[in-house]
Amino acid sequence: MPRCIPIKEIKNTTEFARIVEESPEPVIVTRNGREAFAAMSIELLDAMRMERARAELYRLLDEAEEASRDGRVVDARDSIKRTRDRYGL
Repeated sequence: MPRCIPIKEIKNTTEFARIVEESPEPVIVTRNGREAFAAMSIELLDAMRMERARAELYRLLDEAEEASRDGRVVDARDSIKRTRDRYGL
């Protein structure tokens, strides 16, 4: 469960940074009892970015496999030749 901290308690930035860096989840900062923003460690941010990139890669692979099954493919040599012809390469 994410940790929630009232905004008035982040005046001690050193302590707040320690809490964020040690938390396995984003730390939710509240204002007037409502969620205002979240803070997270760089490690957690990098892990989330990697997870998003991995999900996008799997989506693209699924799309490519579907195109292949449906016959929506072209020979690589033909594709390269058409690209070269189109752009005068």
